[in-house]
Amino acid sequence: MVNLSDAVSVLRVKRKQLSDQLDAIDQTLAAMVASGASTTRSEANPQETAGVTVSEVPPTRLKPPRTLSDEHRHALKEGRRKARHSKEAAAGRAREMADPWPGLAPASSADGRGPRLVKQTRR
Repeated sequence: MVNLSDAVSVLRVKRKQLSDQLDAIDQTLAAMVASGASTTRSEANPQETAGVTVSEVPPTRLKPPRTLSDEHRHALKEGRRKARHSKEAAAGRAREMADPWPGLAPASSADGRGPRLVKQTRR
């Protein structure tokens, strides 16, 4: 079992160390402000003092993320399913895939075009 008094004493020591570090930082900042150690623009940027001109970079515009249509999303899922099945079949762990709609041609799409491949019947 953990002795809580040991944990408390360890935490108090750590708190004291951190408090001392903060006090040292505050004293250093106060000394810098009191001595007037303010950096001007040329002192802060050594490239300007060397005579090198720096051009400003214009902000870049980001395009909004693209969203997939439902048909595209469905096609991606179907492709992943087929790829997974072909891996399983190559390893000998899959059965033969059944057609998703046996005997039916896909319905025409919303843009008025018919299906791309239609089996011709003999006359």
